[in-house]
Amino acid sequence: MTKLALNHTSALSPFTPDTADPLGPKHAKLLAFLATRGQVAFDLKQVKRARQLIAAARAELLGPLPSTTTATIIDGWVRRITLPCREARALWPALAACPPALIGLEEIEVVFDDELEAWIEVAARHPLRVTRFYLNAEYVDPETGRFFDLSDGSARIAAATTALAYATDLAIEVHTAATSSFAALDLPELQTLAVLSMGLASTDHDSQVLSTLWQARCPQLRRVAWECFGPLDPAAALAAPRQVTEIGVWGPSHAAVLAALAARRPSLTALGVAHRDGDDDDDLDDDALRRLGEGRRLFGPRFHYVGGFNAGFRLHYRLERRADAEAQFATLRARVTDDADLHFQYGNALDDDHATINAYCAALIVDPDHGPSHYNLGDVLLRLGRPRVAIYHLRRYLAVEPGFTHGWRDLARAHRELGEETEALAAEANIPPE
Repeated sequence: MTKLALNHTSALSPFTPDTADPLGPKHAKLLAFLATRGQVAFDLKQVKRARQLIAAARAELLGPLPSTTTATIIDGWVRRITLPCREARALWPALAACPPALIGLEEIEVVFDDELEAWIEVAARHPLRVTRFYLNAEYVDPETGRFFDLSDGSARIAAATTALAYATDLAIEVHTAATSSFAALDLPELQTLAVLSMGLASTDHDSQVLSTLWQARCPQLRRVAWECFGPLDPAAALAAPRQVTEIGVWGPSHAAVLAALAARRPSLTALGVAHRDGDDDDDLDDDALRRLGEGRRLFGPRFHYVGGFNAGFRLHYRLERRADAEAQFATLRARVTDDADLHFQYGNALDDDHATINAYCAALIVDPDHGPSHYNLGDVLLRLGRPRVAIYHLRRYLAVEPGFTHGWRDLARAHRELGEETEALAAEANIPPE
């Protein structure tokens, strides 16, 4: 196959929503509305307006894509899409044309179906500027939920990657067996690889399958994340080529593998961590993990949502790794947009107040009654010198948590900054006695 010279996302200027032109009149209205976040109270009227504008602008946002396309829309732009092979084969040429609507597109999930070979043929002829892909080889009939095939799916993965030789970040969800192998992967630009090995918990082939990955041609591979349900011999992870400097393994053998990597691969710059389950006596406690992670970045699982969320929570609050937590929540947020807690925790991990406001507003669009987002939004607004707007959100939280002392003090401060001393004293009167 002839290799084409391409300009990919990694070589382009970073996408910034604030500098991109609207796609049409409805999208322009959405962007204008989003620009008011933090300027006015994000009350029920604003939430309803946000939902209406997003729905109205959907056709402009999707560009050449069908209206039924599963898409992640963040800050008024499409960031991620999911396409089954039967749709991807027809849409790939349009995606390769770099439509303005998808200028912010960062990742494409391709769901395998019976049109896999047809999609591979088309995709090989039409490389994209996007370099992050999620290959979902679970191989399930979307209409019936029936598994097409529970056997080894690694051959299908290897075939699919021949059309994505320019990929820099790849996530793979695949059924594995003792016959599985990733040795055939030939991805010269790949830097990050995450694999969900869906073998049975009673099987013990993951060590063997992971070992085949080290035979693949991936000269720029730096991060490998491996999630599985069966045991994994630490030796299989330790055998990673020296170029791989970031490794995470999640499954029954997580703690043993992590300890071995920290002890015997001191050159690693990042390690994968799980949330600590109180019922798991073998997992590392926070103090042990701090020692192992000293001087290294830490990251959580990508596929198991609850585990990934709780790992982000642990990184932020128990290990005090705010930057690592931000990266973990951002990874999850790209795929899951209907969880207010996720938007909230992502906002908590950010350093930029304006980005934090946007994240809390995203949480309120999902759940207008999300109390923690109301309080934290009010707190940020008060810090930014916007007491009038902050009052609504502080009151929303105190309506359900009247015993929260700091909330009443913040409310009193907001009124006092507005010269409303009577209201400030009334708020202070509600502070519970110590």
